[in-house]
Amino acid sequence: MAQSPEECRAADRARYTANPEKKRARSRAWRAKHPIEHRAHNKVYREAHPEEVRAAKAAYAKANPEKMRAAQERFKAAHPERVRAIKKAYADRHPEVRRAITAHYRQAHPDKIRSYLTTHPEIHTAVEARRRAQKKCSPVNDFTAPQWIEIQAVYSHCCAYCGKRAKGHLTQDHITPLLKGGPHTASNIVPACRQCNAKKHTGPPLCPVQPLLLTIAKAYGKQ
Repeated sequence: MAQSPEECRAADRARYTANPEKKRARSRAWRAKHPIEHRAHNKVYREAHPEEVRAAKAAYAKANPEKMRAAQERFKAAHPERVRAIKKAYADRHPEVRRAITAHYRQAHPDKIRSYLTTHPEIHTAVEARRRAQKKCSPVNDFTAPQWIEIQAVYSHCCAYCGKRAKGHLTQDHITPLLKGGPHTASNIVPACRQCNAKKHTGPPLCPVQPLLLTIAKAYGKQ
């Protein structure tokens, strides 16, 4: 006698309940044979049941902490760029959390911070410059250490005004000074020796600057 669809599904559930290992083996075999269909099915389910998916992930992580840590380490090793992008996106969404974590790390590891800044003076220069710009309420404060390294390389580590080479001793000069509302961003900064920076102070540029900085600013964005 033919069974209805509901009866067939009930019979299947009964067989699966009685033989869970067999069900899991069949599921693994199907996923291995149909990876594309499996990913598509999972995507549809995640989009339709976001709360259930989050609850299931949380329950699994709580029950299997070692497996979760191992999986996270494998993912980090296999996708470093994606991990950095995820961390940056989270930090941008939660700046207060980023500041709290940074402050806690600095308090817990002062020796590491000092050692790192001594080894990477360009990082220390960028950090101090951003702090000064923040104190002066700069409308834009996104200039980074990689941008500063790149700008110095573009100018061959020479002063943008007098042309004097001063590798390792150049300062960041703001074309429009911070005190006059200038932004602390790549398109408003040129490398200058200490003498030219002091001479310019809050006045106009001592000579025209190259517009190549605009290209650098766009290439780096807000890193």
